Amino acid sequence: MQAERKKISDDEPLLSAPALSPPTSTLCRQLKNSWAQLHPNIQSRFRQDPVLGQEIIYEGVMTHIRRSRLGWLFAQLTRVIGNPLTPYAGEDVAMEVKLFKRAGVSGVFWQRTYYYSRRAPYIVTSVKRESSRGELMECVGGGFGMQLDISVREGALHFESTRYFWQIAALRLPLPHWLAPGKTHVVHEDLGGGTFRFTIAMDHNQLGRTFFQQGEFHEKKRP
Repeated sequence: MQAERKKISDDEPLLSAPALSPPTSTLCRQLKNSWAQLHPNIQSRFRQDPVLGQEIIYEGVMTHIRRSRLGWLFAQLTRVIGNPLTPYAGEDVAMEVKLFKRAGVSGVFWQRTYYYSRRAPYIVTSVKRESSRGELMECVGGGFGMQLDISVREGALHFESTRYFWQIAALRLPLPHWLAPGKTHVVHEDLGGGTFRFTIAMDHNQLGRTFFQQGEFHEKKRP
């Protein structure tokens, strides 16, 4: 005898997955409607900014770290403002990227630690924040920073510098392009399986490519 099937009435509620909270991160605000074009895994990584006391950590390997001779010189000259550029080249360099907030400071800190063989760890720290006019900026020490355009291409997240500046209190002074290490272009591209590719390139109009770095990363598992 054939088992009788239960008929589901039209007014019987169906089970559904719990809804995610709306994204509230700085990057989501900056991207506006383009946020929906991001790969879902990248959306998941950047839905919310870290809260005070929280650290989001990614670990992986920079398979290529290159800099020109003039890139090396830029790195040496900028040591006085907090080591924003690594002067060392290398292959397959272990690296950790940490995102966090600090009390009394607006924006999200991005700290990259390079573990070069036979060298002390080299730490580069910057903070991404929005200006009072809603511009996205990345700032390092001494009031120096760069204005950023943020966009989505084929699901990947792109950051591109438009101008370097020096800020003193409320006064922001644009720096000549020739005085900067080059236009910065950062790409975050999802590779699936919890892994993403991170690429940094800097190209100077007169001096050519000064820096290039590329590697693959994943979120660090909590103990």
